[in-house]
Amino acid sequence: MKIKAYLPAAVIAALSLSACQDSYENIDNSIFAPTLDTETTINVKPTTSTATGYVEASMAMAMPTDVKVTFVADESKVDVYNGTYSTDYKMLPAEYYSIPQPEAVIPSGGNTTGKVAVEFKNLGTLDVTTTYVLPVTMTSEYASLSNDTYYFVIKESALVTVTADMTENYAVFARGNQAPELGAMEQITVEALLYPLEFPNMLATVMGIEGSFLVRIGDAGIPANQLQLATSNGNVTDPAWTFDTNKWTFLTLTYNTADGECRVYFNGVLKGSVQTGNYRSPVNWDTASGDITDGPRGFYVGYAYDNNRYFKGYMSELRVWNRILGEDEIKSPNHFYEVSPESEGLVSYWKMDEGTGDAIHDYANGYDLKCQKAPQWIPVYLPAK
Repeated sequence: MKIKAYLPAAVIAALSLSACQDSYENIDNSIFAPTLDTETTINVKPTTSTATGYVEASMAMAMPTDVKVTFVADESKVDVYNGTYSTDYKMLPAEYYSIPQPEAVIPSGGNTTGKVAVEFKNLGTLDVTTTYVLPVTMTSEYASLSNDTYYFVIKESALVTVTADMTENYAVFARGNQAPELGAMEQITVEALLYPLEFPNMLATVMGIEGSFLVRIGDAGIPANQLQLATSNGNVTDPAWTFDTNKWTFLTLTYNTADGECRVYFNGVLKGSVQTGNYRSPVNWDTASGDITDGPRGFYVGYAYDNNRYFKGYMSELRVWNRILGEDEIKSPNHFYEVSPESEGLVSYWKMDEGTGDAIHDYANGYDLKCQKAPQWIPVYLPAK
């Protein structure tokens, strides 16, 4: 049955060797799942329609002939699972899964079938208010079996399940100035899903380049929670651009360098007036971090000028577009929490959903970021139910 923790490779190897020795001594060469953790969770988001899981069979001792193994959905094991884990999951209905090639072979002289796909389909029509389980059991006419059932748990998932606490932290390009799609942007849309815990400093940075084109919060003479676009040719702000603390806000800022027109949306709603800035040059964020004191200034998330301009709170869904998004696009279903990496004009997409480590992947063009230190990863459920 399932064991929640993986064993070190050396231990597994030792167990396999022991199993081989036992097989030779006892003439009992069983077929088994090569992992002790036989449960896989299939998280069904509102945008999920298909998914793929895998099963596999192994033998402790290689045989001189092929050994056929068949994988079958086994509804009888649902009660076994529920009894073991005190759950009340239902068997996944047959129209939501298939095993395209259920018969696999452990070849002569080999020890494994290799991975066999279990396909999940039509998930967009599945009633995910119920949690389902799909037991897949291996059968064979050749030998006894042990650890012979895989369990796929199919359950509802949020669009965003983890986010990064960027308090006293920042991120820069992992490979220096190698982000050409972020250079020479004549139109730009910046988006971020933000949860400010508080605004302890006069300034807090979202993203951009100090002294060039920077999306930040606060400044001398304006409230510490008021959004500001700071450029090399003047700043743009509006008293209506103020954030609440301890609350998720999806920020969208658009800027057209042809006429300086700047719009800000909170949660898809235009805030304040359409402002006009004096910045007229293409925005170039294809700039590696440089010397903070003397320059050249570089692109950062959560940092500008000095360590006291960090964003205290959680960040998620950071995006840069090289075009102006319209209000209908911003308000489209689930836009606050997920977009396709292939979306027109999307040049960087940092979901901030890694859950571990200090690297932040760019899903659009591979312009990955590296944090100064590993952030604290915060579990969330968004959109909230």
